[in-house]
Amino acid sequence: MLRTTGLFRTHAAVLALAAGFAAMHYVVALHLQRDDGVSATTTGLTVLAFPLGMGLAGPVGGRLADRCGARPVAVTGAALTAAGLLLLVPLGGDWSPVDVAWRLALAGVGMGLNGGPTQALVMSAAPADRAATVGSSAQLARSLGFTLGPALATTAWGLAGRDDGVTAGLTLAAAAACIAVPLLALQGRRPALVQDMSTDAAPAAHRP
Repeated sequence: MLRTTGLFRTHAAVLALAAGFAAMHYVVALHLQRDDGVSATTTGLTVLAFPLGMGLAGPVGGRLADRCGARPVAVTGAALTAAGLLLLVPLGGDWSPVDVAWRLALAGVGMGLNGGPTQALVMSAAPADRAATVGSSAQLARSLGFTLGPALATTAWGLAGRDDGVTAGLTLAAAAACIAVPLLALQGRRPALVQDMSTDAAPAAHRP
């Protein structure tokens, strides 16, 4: 199934973006409360900027995909998410919750633009008899990303040490999001089996 045109790269992009989001969410929340002494309420309101941006941009992403095509919108969304996470990498103790929130909002807008068009790419590449399986596998890739993100961020944080742990965790999150951009931008080739079948079928159509 994953050898079908575009499916492997799209699944990998979904996993990478989910891992980047989950790693970022974990590191930012922990940093705000543990290092900056921000209350749980303020921390919650700060990280709420991400889903708010995502919710506002989601419908826009669908409309833009209808007009411009799913792939350009999905790539643009992934790039905005990567940009938001890259802007978070220098996160330090002198940042206010507002400084964090607008960067999270930018990343959330990117995820909102990306979600629907990416799902459209997945389903349009799915074989007709495997549409349900492909839809489920895309959700599996997203869930794996949500699981791996905090685990990888914790590992990076531990290896970098207390002083540089936040930077290491956020760098990992941004790198994961950056990986998703070329994965979505590059179109896969048609499988060789499909090409051979189409080549064989062409002369057959002219046979008596």
